[in-house]
Formats: sequence, structure tokens, C-alpha cells
Amino acid sequence: MSKRRGIIMTAIGAGVTYLMRNKQARDKLFSTGSGMMKNSNSFNGTSKTRPRVEVK
Repeated sequence: MSKRRGIIMTAIGAGVTYLMRNKQARDKLFSTGSGMMKNSNSFNGTSKTRPRVEVK
């Protein structure tokens, strides 16, 4: 394993450990992620809230 990959894996492990121990941070992360998913659906045309308008 290269040194760079080891550092990345250590950082990921530390982040996962932090999230497992801190419920408030975990909830904030998931709410932010779900908000980003809702916003991305409105930009790529999969949102069902706006009707499609045809231009002739």
C-alpha cells in the first residue's frame, strides 16, 4: 500500500469513527445529503413538481 493511500484510508477511518460516536454530526450530514439530492433532481429534469412547457 502506498503512503498516500494509507493516509487517505486513515482519514476515512477517522471520519467514520467520528460519525459513529457523534449522532448530531451524523444527523447533520444526512440532512445535508438529502437536501443536495432534492436540489439535484430539480436541475436534471426529474422533478415532478413543475409541469413541462412545450415551445412551438
